[in-house]
Amino acid sequence: MNERELYTILQYIRDNPLHWAEGIKTRCAEASSNLRLIVIDIDGCLTPGEGQPWDFEALKYIAELNRRARVGASLNDAPTLPAVTLCTGRQEPYVEVLMQAIDAHMPGIYENGGGLYFPRTYRFIENPLITHEMKKALAEVKEALQRGVVERGLGYLQPGKEVSFTLHPSGVSLRELHRAVAEVIGAGGLPLHAEEAETCVNVLPLGVDKGTGVRWLSEETGIPLEEMGGIGDSASDLKFLRLVDLSAAPANASAEVKAEVDYVSPYQDGAGVVDILRRWVR
Repeated sequence: MNERELYTILQYIRDNPLHWAEGIKTRCAEASSNLRLIVIDIDGCLTPGEGQPWDFEALKYIAELNRRARVGASLNDAPTLPAVTLCTGRQEPYVEVLMQAIDAHMPGIYENGGGLYFPRTYRFIENPLITHEMKKALAEVKEALQRGVVERGLGYLQPGKEVSFTLHPSGVSLRELHRAVAEVIGAGGLPLHAEEAETCVNVLPLGVDKGTGVRWLSEETGIPLEEMGGIGDSASDLKFLRLVDLSAAPANASAEVKAEVDYVSPYQDGAGVVDILRRWVR
């Protein structure tokens, strides 16, 4: 440990004495032999967020864990190390690239539970809730958001999404953008809901979120939620963090998330994820 790392930890202990003490006692400070799959959010966890450089050391570390987990699974009836996958609001192509970067072999969740990507067989499955009628509703609300939000200069749509939408604020607060988006959805009476994240507002079909996405992942893989761990940083991540056996967050997570997870790392983003994985995986 170098001097800078030590200073970071001491500063965290000073600012968060109670949470640090609880973290020392928690079972999350030690490896769990029951873990078979660890689910990680991307923005604010694996990476610093939109437009920011990747932490290649963190990606390299996770890729090595996945390789070790894959080898262990091939040599034993039960894997000796958990695999790592992703659960994010990002669109499928971005998730596919990052899944390659971490050498993932278990399915990954994209568009907040709107779909699953299977890297082993290169398959993509939309959430069963995304029916033909739901796709029509999504097309309608996209046009309404264009008129009621984008053309009014309140925000802009992130391109590339198919079963959900993400809007970023433009000259207004995130809260104001969320209010405007919710009004558009409410006026149309469509089976959709607006969800405020750390830097954007997500528009999702009713019943689709990261929590139902992780439940779906559990069903597809046959891995019980009790044998999963989760790492997230924003309120939308709590929907899956509350389901899994072990939960953790990097230092940059929201106060709401820090208050609920089992362990908060003193490090931010990718460094925090690596710190958490080192505690869980021996």
